[in-house]
Amino acid sequence: MRFYCLALIFSLCSLLVFSQQSFRVVSGKIRDARQQTPLPYASVQALHESSRTTANGHGDFLLKIPLWDRPDSLVITFMGYRRVVIPVPQEDGHLNVNLEQASMELAPVIISTPNGQSLIEKAIARMPANYDTARLRLSAFYREDIRMGQDTLNYNESVLDIFKVYRQPGQQDQIRLVKGRKHQTPPRDDPRFYNWISNITNTAYSSLMEDLQKSPDAPRSFLNPDNFYLYRFVYREAIMEGDRRLLIVDYMPRKPHKKALTKGTVYLEDSTLAIVKVVWSLTPDGANWINKHGMGGVAYTIMSRLMKASLTFQDAITTIQYKPYKGKWYLEQVHRHWELVVNSRSRQVHNAPWKGDFLLQVTGISTDSVKPFDAGVASKAAAVGQLIPQRYDTAFWENFNILLPDIPDTVKLTTTKDTAAVPGIRLSNRENGFTRRDTLRGMLSPFRTCYDVTFYNLDVSVSAEKKYIRGRNEIQFRVMQPFSRFQLDLYANMVIDSVLYKDAPVSYTREYDAVFITLPDTLISGQSAVTIVYHGQPQEGDARLPMYGGILYDKDPAGNPWTQMVCQGSGASVWWPNKDHQSDEPDSMRIAVTVPAGYTEISNGQLLSKVNLGDTSTRYEWRVTYPVNNYNVSFCIGKYSHFTDQYRSITGDTLVLDYYVLPMHLERARKLFPEVKQMLATFEKAFGAYPFPRDGFKLVESPYPMEHQSIVCFGKILNDTGLLILPSIIWHESAHEWWGNAITSEDIADMWIHEGFATYAEVLMTEMLFGKAVGAATVAESKTGVLNKEPVIGVYNVNHIHYDIGDMYTKASLMLHTLRQLLPGDSAWYTLLNNIQRQYRYRTLSSDSLEAFISHQMKRNLKPFFDQYLRLTTIPRLEYSLKNVAGGLQLRYRWAGTVAGFDMPVKYTIGEKPGGWLYPEAEWKVTTLKKMNAEDVGVDDENFYITVEKQ
Repeated sequence: MRFYCLALIFSLCSLLVFSQQSFRVVSGKIRDARQQTPLPYASVQALHESSRTTANGHGDFLLKIPLWDRPDSLVITFMGYRRVVIPVPQEDGHLNVNLEQASMELAPVIISTPNGQSLIEKAIARMPANYDTARLRLSAFYREDIRMGQDTLNYNESVLDIFKVYRQPGQQDQIRLVKGRKHQTPPRDDPRFYNWISNITNTAYSSLMEDLQKSPDAPRSFLNPDNFYLYRFVYREAIMEGDRRLLIVDYMPRKPHKKALTKGTVYLEDSTLAIVKVVWSLTPDGANWINKHGMGGVAYTIMSRLMKASLTFQDAITTIQYKPYKGKWYLEQVHRHWELVVNSRSRQVHNAPWKGDFLLQVTGISTDSVKPFDAGVASKAAAVGQLIPQRYDTAFWENFNILLPDIPDTVKLTTTKDTAAVPGIRLSNRENGFTRRDTLRGMLSPFRTCYDVTFYNLDVSVSAEKKYIRGRNEIQFRVMQPFSRFQLDLYANMVIDSVLYKDAPVSYTREYDAVFITLPDTLISGQSAVTIVYHGQPQEGDARLPMYGGILYDKDPAGNPWTQMVCQGSGASVWWPNKDHQSDEPDSMRIAVTVPAGYTEISNGQLLSKVNLGDTSTRYEWRVTYPVNNYNVSFCIGKYSHFTDQYRSITGDTLVLDYYVLPMHLERARKLFPEVKQMLATFEKAFGAYPFPRDGFKLVESPYPMEHQSIVCFGKILNDTGLLILPSIIWHESAHEWWGNAITSEDIADMWIHEGFATYAEVLMTEMLFGKAVGAATVAESKTGVLNKEPVIGVYNVNHIHYDIGDMYTKASLMLHTLRQLLPGDSAWYTLLNNIQRQYRYRTLSSDSLEAFISHQMKRNLKPFFDQYLRLTTIPRLEYSLKNVAGGLQLRYRWAGTVAGFDMPVKYTIGEKPGGWLYPEAEWKVTTLKKMNAEDVGVDDENFYITVEKQ
């Protein structure tokens, strides 16, 4: 209660301070002088001073001018109109401002009309010279105004701090919310529905993406030369705006065409041919395309079906405007006006008009020492209004009167976190080479291949309070080759108390994280064992470096300690001694973990016993009855609620489902988790029976999502109160029971086998729930996430994984979807997946082995296919040209930028329907398509992960 009062007093004080500032208030309305129609978003600025605003969508403005700012004139501007300079009223007052259209340049008697398309082509070529290609720091005003009929659904305004990139690969725009306000809406009887139609995700980020310089070659852009055949570019006139001569080019479809999505007007500065303004709107075909492909993508489709409602585009008008600054042109304003209709039969809503205005107004530009933000970055998945607290600050501003406080320049003052400076982080990458430490960790030397682990007996005590582990591990092994000295692994920061062989201490040496043990006898054959007793503070996981694993010390929402071990990448030797190489799995394992009393501990396998050790601690003992990879051995410790269910497997056996969640999320989990059985059924159909029936299937809420064998951790997603279906992270992590746990890559460099198949399992789940078309759309959307900076397959024998490995997920999944297209149907696809599981279950494998197996199954040489997608960063490029000839359409085509022997067939399309197969190779091929129009023929780059270049 005391905290609440202090917060209230503080907020009141801040409002009083703000309200005590003195302003002169000037309001007005800006119209077209001839037609008396409002000029929305016209600019209003005090001459030579900092006060500025922009009119709203109805041409109304309100400008607050601090008394210390004493301008004598206001400047009102609107692109295509003459600017007006008028005196500032001596007192608060209302102005009616009429702007005249900019004068059209009088043509001489003899005139050569410029070619519109030629002007556009030159403007595109000059983009790098006309616009700043460096990274920028922008301040901006942002407004959303969403209405359904007369009902305001969402109105919010905010000040944004923006890190903006040009087109550099691998970098992305970032947005931070400085401050904001929003109108509170009354409680709704159907809150989920109204929340869905009121909060549009990613609108601020997508406004930045409207910047023409970012993607003039986007597949459907009217500026993409490949699309010029769809449009006519017509020079209209030249006008004078101030001292600038502007050339106006209108563009429109040559004729109605499903690929001609927009029409509009382009304003070019005559001297530089810089594009200074564009106004475009949707064509009917554009509206149809957006309704099929662009309505928020797969996420919209899924939510639409869950909500039993739809939003349908009728029109969209976008205005993009630039302003000059220090010799370059910079984004100044993006205004988007959308008109849709809402339908929901169950709610008796029929064609309800939905209108949205989204406005981004840049108010400040900085080009000095700009670096990415390292904190406070808004999620691209969040709606702007949801980032703003639930209050409407009347002392904020009206319209665009932006009185910005000093924004701490954290971009300049705070250096992006440098992982190289973090103690304990060991960087090894392709650029800098590898070290002896990497080789010891990743190489299968004779000191490792001389034995094969058969059983681990691990017994540890964990103290989150002291960040401390004490334990012992008995390692049973089979002798493969005679030896007396061999290698185990335990991170160098962990202390070894003793190494025991036949209950007697033996000598050992340590080199980095390797432990070399010398036995008194040479082992020739048979079984043997050693025990290591140890203690220490395990490395803590650090998300700043990919796959930098370790122990995670967290707090649950109630403030209780919440601990998890996540060691993939760094390896299990981060916390317990073992032969830390993915190629060697024990046949079974015993795990005992002692934790403070009152806490639940969950590990892999079957729970054998839970024993209270006095009043201070509890000991949990688990048994794993299948081979398990070292990094999959884990524990979660917290205040858990536990409930169970059962699933009947395709084998006819009953699988026990154990669910461990935080108490405050118990009811939410009970509602969601019945869908787990549907998920397991889908995966069993695709991949075969669940691999670990004796050990059961556990879903565990955790600080971090991770696929530990039979203990699938799904992170903190139950914090989301709006969940309607089982989240996809549970699909992904559960799919790892088949891909990563039942079969495991021998070297972490081949981890695409884990992540590519698990990512594609999400597609299969989407297909099952929402149809095959939605599944295919999920794959197509993922293409933008591929970086292609590193080959999918990493470097062998060094355990190198500390780099951006996202392509092991996304690109590998796209490759699998492409591979699926080469099979005759879904039955063949599922047969292949099942056969892979049967061949390699409970084994480790290499990418080479899997590739050879798939080639054998599909009865074709797929080595060039896998080399292209897994070992190169270039994507196959299909080059083709079309020419009308007697009897039809001549199609020339070939593969370019591919490895030798790459001959993957690909499908062509007729309109939006499948056509037939093409069989390209490196050399040009020619075929004739009968009774075809050139504009109707395309290539299926939605289902094949390729690029297409029309000659």
